[in-house]
Amino acid sequence: MPRLLSKIIWSALISGLCFSITAQENKIGDIGDGGRSVPVHLIQLFDEDSSVVRTDDQPMLPFSTKITCGKCHDYQVVRRGWHFTAGDSGVTAGRPGHPWIFADQASATQIPVSLHNWAGVMRPEDLGLTAIEYLQLFGRQIPGGSVGDNDRLRSLDNIFRWQVSGDMEINCLSCHDAEFTQDHAAHASNTAKQNFRWVAAASSGIANVYGSARDMPDNYDIYWGMAPDLAKITPPHVIYDLTRFNQKNEVHLDLVRDIPDRNCYFCHSTRVITPDRKEKWMSPEDVHLKAGLTCVDCHRNGLNHDMIRGYEDIAAEEGRLTGNIKSEFSCAGCHLHSGRLGAPKPEHAGIPPLHFDKMSCTTCHSGIYPEKEAPLVKTSQGHGLGVHGTNRSDTTLPHIITNVFVRNTDGMIRPHHVVWPSYWAFRDTSGIFPVPVKQIRDFTTPFIMNDDSTGNGNWLALPDSQIVKILDTLITIAKSDQQPVYISGGKLIVLNGDRTLNRAAHQAASPYYWAFGHDVRPASRSLGVDGCQDCHSGDSNFYYSAIHADSPVTRRHAENLENIDFMDLNRAGTYIFSMSFFFRPWLKVLIILCTLLMVIILFSYTMRAVRYITENLGK
Repeated sequence: MPRLLSKIIWSALISGLCFSITAQENKIGDIGDGGRSVPVHLIQLFDEDSSVVRTDDQPMLPFSTKITCGKCHDYQVVRRGWHFTAGDSGVTAGRPGHPWIFADQASATQIPVSLHNWAGVMRPEDLGLTAIEYLQLFGRQIPGGSVGDNDRLRSLDNIFRWQVSGDMEINCLSCHDAEFTQDHAAHASNTAKQNFRWVAAASSGIANVYGSARDMPDNYDIYWGMAPDLAKITPPHVIYDLTRFNQKNEVHLDLVRDIPDRNCYFCHSTRVITPDRKEKWMSPEDVHLKAGLTCVDCHRNGLNHDMIRGYEDIAAEEGRLTGNIKSEFSCAGCHLHSGRLGAPKPEHAGIPPLHFDKMSCTTCHSGIYPEKEAPLVKTSQGHGLGVHGTNRSDTTLPHIITNVFVRNTDGMIRPHHVVWPSYWAFRDTSGIFPVPVKQIRDFTTPFIMNDDSTGNGNWLALPDSQIVKILDTLITIAKSDQQPVYISGGKLIVLNGDRTLNRAAHQAASPYYWAFGHDVRPASRSLGVDGCQDCHSGDSNFYYSAIHADSPVTRRHAENLENIDFMDLNRAGTYIFSMSFFFRPWLKVLIILCTLLMVIILFSYTMRAVRYITENLGK
């Protein structure tokens, strides 16, 4: 044990010294020589103690991406990338994006969660979640970094638990590994087991990981194994494919600069739930992918991994990109200005320029074509698509509604995904505080009947009588100045003195929405291709698509909205203007007839003038 401890201490000291000396120097993998070939990564693997992983090690430890990749690449520079900085102090949150969503059928709960400071989302600590619990829930599609290796976001209460689970370093292979054996689902399953230091090895395709750090006591030692009284529990351990190692303990990894689309899809996929499109082959494909482009053709980045997100309102990325490069990778940048990658320049014949001042390109070209009722959509981040054991039902929580056209603070209308929060909380004069998610089931389970026999994952029935009982029970743990409330369906619900429920609009019950850009429809399927009445009509789905505030309470109590309610438009004025398009064809006919009549009259008087002039010239 003293020898092992000495090795660990000296490794840490040497690593720290090396880092302090080389932190300001460019590393060999960060300086290109101009060649477009991809370096062959025949490399040694290093564990978190900076020791080479050898085939005769006992035990063999998982390799560390921070140490292994950090030999040639500056890990701390990469760590500043958009995917890895959630929760870091001093990092601009940017435009609201896709949150994580805590959804629990048994407690009628659905809450958007994020470490970004976006209005309308809750932070993990608001829900009573520790950093470890946050990673267990949502680490399935977090590529490391962020809360996984940020000591500032951790509590001293579970410092020993972190020693067992290890850091969840940036899993470089999640994106850059081009081998088909790269298993993202293994990354997901190991985060749920608290095997944070093992996720890169587990998903790499060169190793298998067994056991669970979650089952280990806080004093478990990864070097010495299990205590005799815990022998029946399988500790976390890695078994490498030894055929991948050569005599120098080197392993070949097929790492590429241009990330394959399939690696992006695990975290960035959507599936719109509509009755007429059940099969994958029936769903439309993004026009850019169909044309042969890849994700990273548009979403590019440098060494700092500060991904271009393609916003048209490029001010949101101010400070993240410099020069004209900011605008070249937006819709307008490619199609109206640079013509990058052969992007065609649209004519937009007959469309008044006012439209381009009020709507983004994605309004007409992105998502599904607007339908009579805004449908649900399942997303990777919301539903864990691709993760083993995920409920594949169309109705499983969370419920995200898509193609809601919202006017943003910059005055532009864009398509959005929308989620309505539902949760139990306490209200006092200083605000609203959710009941911790680990505690709420104790109060809801006795009253919410689990009747999901089909396993569809949908809301369970929540009649008013059950809401009354749950609020009654929550009073027993409320402070003297607190009032139990339930937020759902766009309303704040409180218990009156006469045992009835009062529902009222409240900011905390407002929906959270975020803009999206994919999938992009071709011009032939864009709004307006069939004329102005695609939008400007009395029953246009663009304005009047039904949007129901999602909730487990009966629909008659929830808000029933339409797209126009999110656009900051005058409903009566918009309807009158739209109806004017019904008469426009007749107006055109009338104009043509009047024009013909004027031509006939003008011709008649012209002939009379010619005759008059001719007769007078004859005299």
